[in-house]
Amino acid sequence: MSIRVIRVLLAGCCLVCGLLAQGAAWAALPSGERWLAHVKQDLLPFWSGAAAMGKPVGNFPTFRCNDGSAFDAEAPCPELKDAPAWIRPELGRTYVRMQARQTYAYGVAYHLTGDTRWLDLARAGARRTVALLEPESGSPTWFEAGRGGPEPAARTAQDQSYAVVGVAMLYYLTRDPALEKALIAHQRYIFSHYWDADWGMLRWVPKEGPTDEAAKQELVAQLDQLNAYMLLVVPYLPADARAAWHEDIRRVAATLIGKFHDPARGIFYGTLERGADSRRDGARHNDFGHTIKAYWMLMLAGRELGDTELERFGRDGGAKIIERAWDAESGAWGSAWHGQEIDTSKSWWIYAELDQMTSFLALERPGLASRLESSWGFWLTKMTAPNGGEIYGWVDPSGAAPAKSLRIHQWKNGYHSFEHALVSYLTAQALAGKRATLHFALGGDTTNLRPYLMPGKPVLVKSRGGLQTVEFEIPVQKPAH
Repeated sequence: MSIRVIRVLLAGCCLVCGLLAQGAAWAALPSGERWLAHVKQDLLPFWSGAAAMGKPVGNFPTFRCNDGSAFDAEAPCPELKDAPAWIRPELGRTYVRMQARQTYAYGVAYHLTGDTRWLDLARAGARRTVALLEPESGSPTWFEAGRGGPEPAARTAQDQSYAVVGVAMLYYLTRDPALEKALIAHQRYIFSHYWDADWGMLRWVPKEGPTDEAAKQELVAQLDQLNAYMLLVVPYLPADARAAWHEDIRRVAATLIGKFHDPARGIFYGTLERGADSRRDGARHNDFGHTIKAYWMLMLAGRELGDTELERFGRDGGAKIIERAWDAESGAWGSAWHGQEIDTSKSWWIYAELDQMTSFLALERPGLASRLESSWGFWLTKMTAPNGGEIYGWVDPSGAAPAKSLRIHQWKNGYHSFEHALVSYLTAQALAGKRATLHFALGGDTTNLRPYLMPGKPVLVKSRGGLQTVEFEIPVQKPAH
């Protein structure tokens, strides 16, 4: 047998072995069906009761007990009676951003299950949000004793972005012209009232806001415009609005890279105004969650803009953070860096963001499937509360949650847990070589369909009564051998 033939046979054996190993890794992943079951059995029970829906329906409460029941200030459940000091003063408030996040969660529930009761709840939440939006003052941040607050000059750019996260999800599902109009007007309000040309960034609050707040330069004032609504809905806007949003996306991307990114450390700083103190480990928003979200959004912005260099910047920077944030001992993600060490405790939203970036990269680098197998397993068995209790907000490196760990508060709602389930489902289907099935409510227009923020094309569309069931093929790059 010739040397050439032997080489060909060896190469073939290597290819087959590699494909078998890759197939085994993918086969061990939690399946798409497992993620659908997670939504139905672990997440939705917490959002299904009457107490979750508010009075009137759509006026979703910010605080509830861990069993899903309503908060009663006169007889609070133990977990809210003994809530941390940073939560207790807020218990009388209802936050618009959290109502919007719950609207988003119901939108994802419909998107994955096709059950129209979740679509109805998403519409109820979006109606409330749209009714609150004012062209010259944006949205109130919270309501207390029936009154909205604070004054417009004290409202943050971050709160203004998350006020419409639910509207954005419902618009993606429906292309409702009224929602489109509201989103375009609200985005215009934010960029006209918060953009500071001298700073080259969006302000935390408008110039005339409270002195201490007006001095702040915050990563999330920029980043959450991309994350909460812009990148999800911009592909579906009319051409003139889409062009204007593209320019603003470019501005925000340039700000993130030019002002908040540290190229030597490969991280993003959460704030700038405190100089060296803003750059220290453990400072506000200096963590894996904000950094990986910035890289993820920049990668997606590059794809949307057709900017391959921006896409590469986000992809490559994110891949390095994924390696740095991994805790091999727990087989799961850490939360932040401390010098060369990492905080190996698990914060639910940081964990979700790291999983989501890994999911997107796994479509191009399928070897990351083994990382997802471990991280998804930890999420499903340790981050997930039992008996339909949603997701723990924090667990220690072993996966143990503190007693009375709150499932919902003024910063925790269904947004991260449902987005995580959606992205995980789509990734699991793609890596298994299966189509992903999603549900829309587009009326008669079934053009320009996409599987959330992922690449993919519709291969089968079934319409009935203005509702659509769409099967997508999501491309996966095969490993090179």
